[in-house]
Amino acid sequence: RRASAGGLPAEDFCALAWSFCALGLHHDRLFRAVFQALEDAAVVAGETLCQLYEVHLTLKAFHQESYREYELEDDTVQSLREHYRRHRGGAGRAVKLERSAERVHADVAEQLRDVIDGSVSTAHQTALGFGVDVAATRRKGGQQAPLALIEIDGPHSLVRSLDPMDAGGVGLGHTSRVRGAAALKRRVLHKLGFHIGVVNEDEWRTMSKSKEKRDFLRELLAKAGVSGDRLL
Repeated sequence: RRASAGGLPAEDFCALAWSFCALGLHHDRLFRAVFQALEDAAVVAGETLCQLYEVHLTLKAFHQESYREYELEDDTVQSLREHYRRHRGGAGRAVKLERSAERVHADVAEQLRDVIDGSVSTAHQTALGFGVDVAATRRKGGQQAPLALIEIDGPHSLVRSLDPMDAGGVGLGHTSRVRGAAALKRRVLHKLGFHIGVVNEDEWRTMSKSKEKRDFLRELLAKAGVSGDRLL
């Protein structure tokens, strides 16, 4: 079925709404129309359901007052979350890491174990369903929020910027930008109170000594709001 605005199919309409979220934009009438179009659609693709879930989380986190008027029912959110957890993040991430990146992720996790009092894992999936590169959780945490989340910027999360204003100058090449999906995930997690820090792969590789890496992680976690009594 075609969405009423612009004649877009409901799934394309949802992709447009997701793009608004990824760019940090908000248009209440657009989101209302998207939800109605998806409700009217006979069949919705799995990828669109994942996008709808991320739109829901974004509206819930950043626009709770206006979203309350047309917020998804709890049962619908639960179904979307279960679908999302099966198809996104964690060990079954859609984007497979290069071997060199896998080594960086493993090294960050190894160093983190000597920095924070908790259990450390890679390819962690949060209760919301978002997948993160490295997480430190309470050793007997149950359903409690992770102590800290670390995202690692590399080819899987960065894209070359085509904006000439992002170039470092003549002869200095282009910079990279965080992909929309990763940026949205981090923004939502931060808004919801998760302690999240970002490590750049290239910067990590410049650190040759373990002590330098551990000091870097301690500073990163402190800036992310991790309590000092949790740091070793």
